[in-house]
Order: sequence, then structure tokens, then C-alpha cells
Amino acid sequence: MKKSLITLFALAFTLMFGLVHVASAMKHEGPAATKKETAAVTKACKNKKAGDVVMVGGKEVTCPEKKPLKKKSSSAEPKAAPAAPTAPAAPTKPAAPTGPTK
Repeated sequence: MKKSLITLFALAFTLMFGLVHVASAMKHEGPAATKKETAAVTKACKNKKAGDVVMVGGKEVTCPEKKPLKKKSSSAEPKAAPAAPTAPAAPTKPAAPTGPTK
């Protein structure tokens, strides 16, 4: 009886983790937009505000928010100078023996 319960729990545990991995893998199987579709949406939304609805390829598509361009500024923020080295700590005195002395 004990071996049957252990086997049952092991199988349930394995099945549970197997199903979780399959479910999470299927979540990423959605259809991806092609470069042509992305370019068509970008072209249609060029002079529109975010949230406006436009027709692209016979489908109604909402215009996405425009992402601000990130500028690479190598010298925009000056780097801080490295910290000056400090003096090493003074050595500590060894602890006095606390046991009985002879």
C-alpha cells in the first residue's frame, strides 16, 4: 500500500510539472506579425495619433504609441572620478586568554 501511494504521488507530481511546461510553451506559439504587416501599419499611422483606427489590408488596426528614440550619448554625463584610496585599518590586538592560568 505504501509503495502504491508513493508511486501515485510521484506520477501526479511528474504529470503536473509536465503539463505546466506544455501550457507555458503553447502560450508563446501565437501568430507573429510579419515585416510587411509592421511596415504597412507604420506607413498608415505616420500622421495619426496613438489609438486612431486605420484600415490596413482590409483589417481595422489601432495605431500604436510612438516610442521615443534613445540617443546614445557617450559624453553627456561625466563619469565620477574613482574614490581616493584610504589608509589601511590598524591591526587589532589579539584577545587576552580567558581560561584559567597555571
